[in-house]
Amino acid sequence: MSSATERNGAAEVLRQIEERFHRLVEVMPVAVYVCDASGTIQNYNRRAVELWGREPRVGDPAELHSGSLRLYTLDGNRVLHHQSRMAEVLRTGVEARDLEVIIERPDGSRITVLVNIVPLRNGDGELVGAMNCFQDITDRKRVEERLRRNESLLRLVLDALPVGVGVFDLSGDIILSNPASQQIWSRSIRSGPERYAESKGWWPATGKRLAPEEWPSARASRTGETTVNEVIDIEAFDGVRKTIQTSAVPIRDANERITGAVVVNEDITARKTAERELNESYRQMRTLTGRLMHAQDDERRRIAQMLHETAAQDLAALKMHLARLRRTASHLSDTDREALTESISLAEQAITEIRTLSYLLHPPFLDETGLLSALRWCAAGFAERSGITVDVELPDSFERLPLDTETALFRIVQESLTNIHRHAGSETARILLHRDPETLLLEIEDRGHGIPETLLRHIMNGGGIVGVGIAGMSERIEQLGGRLEIESSDHGVTGTTVRVRLPLVKDAG
Repeated sequence: MSSATERNGAAEVLRQIEERFHRLVEVMPVAVYVCDASGTIQNYNRRAVELWGREPRVGDPAELHSGSLRLYTLDGNRVLHHQSRMAEVLRTGVEARDLEVIIERPDGSRITVLVNIVPLRNGDGELVGAMNCFQDITDRKRVEERLRRNESLLRLVLDALPVGVGVFDLSGDIILSNPASQQIWSRSIRSGPERYAESKGWWPATGKRLAPEEWPSARASRTGETTVNEVIDIEAFDGVRKTIQTSAVPIRDANERITGAVVVNEDITARKTAERELNESYRQMRTLTGRLMHAQDDERRRIAQMLHETAAQDLAALKMHLARLRRTASHLSDTDREALTESISLAEQAITEIRTLSYLLHPPFLDETGLLSALRWCAAGFAERSGITVDVELPDSFERLPLDTETALFRIVQESLTNIHRHAGSETARILLHRDPETLLLEIEDRGHGIPETLLRHIMNGGGIVGVGIAGMSERIEQLGGRLEIESSDHGVTGTTVRVRLPLVKDAG
């Protein structure tokens, strides 16, 4: 009686264990089926039905390998039952883990699964079956494939970029770099924090060497600082000095913690060399232009003096001789006396024109009494010759400026008045000169047609010929450290204002 009771109790315990096992299998998040040593299904869970796309029957051969479902390796080769890893597990008793296979379900759809096959043994250690666990990783594989394609595309883009790109983690290790980066540094940048001490860089403005913590990538990783187009002189690992333009941004995770940095470097050595050569050429051109203008002013002064002291004096002597002849010309015929009178008139006209030309080339007032007298004479003469009314607003007294400065200002007034007469179509002009302790302001204004915007922009951007017109005026003022401005409009009759601002040197006499 007791033996029967014991058998019943053992059977009940076994039943309870099996029931718990079945419940455990049912709630597992992966598809599970259990088969015996012959591969016949003994149990499965609902997730297996969802995964396979149909419901198997207990007692049937394992449907995964019976033809209802088809199993393929990742390279597309079909796996038969006797070749499958489950059959191998049932033969050897050695479990198989993390097998990636493709299942084709009855409806023709395919999914990728991760398979783990565990052998089952009884209390005596005999192999009695296997438990198969299938996890659907189709979505994960799709994401991985998409990520792989994106990484491949990123690699292609990086390799094609003409700028160096490097991605670093917090320890200074290189996660990613491209050929352009290696070309800039002449080899791959060393991983690890010691690369900052090994890399040589200097601030161009001071020539001071960069400390390890001053590199843009180090600042981005440590403090989150973003750097854009910072210029640094470096020595590549082959010893060649270069100038790079570098930008760095920190990499942050979903919690805004810094996890590394991205650095972009551009080799601008050739551009900087070209800029230095261009600046040097421009400096030399400015020097030559200054000398040319000085030579031009000296030549005008010399020609003016020659006309005044030679040609004008000779004509004056000729006029005196003709006048003397006229006083004693009673014996001449009326025709000859008229010719003599006309000759005297022509000589007088030539004297006036030569004197005017001499003054226009270089007015003696500029050397003798200064800028104010020269401007008053220039305005009066221009008004008389052109018929344009000129309003002159000059201070009552004016401390003398260096001759070069006064000559430049006078030439600007001359050129501006000439432009007004030729192009503006204005009936009036205005000259204003104002001086405070530090700055001199000169304005020449008209009420004419104005200058078209595109033409004015072209001229002010250097489109004119140096030494001629507006370009010449601008160059003269720049030589003195000043600035020339032009305000104009070709919409209606608004006119043009030429404005000169010139810093004054103290004690300039």
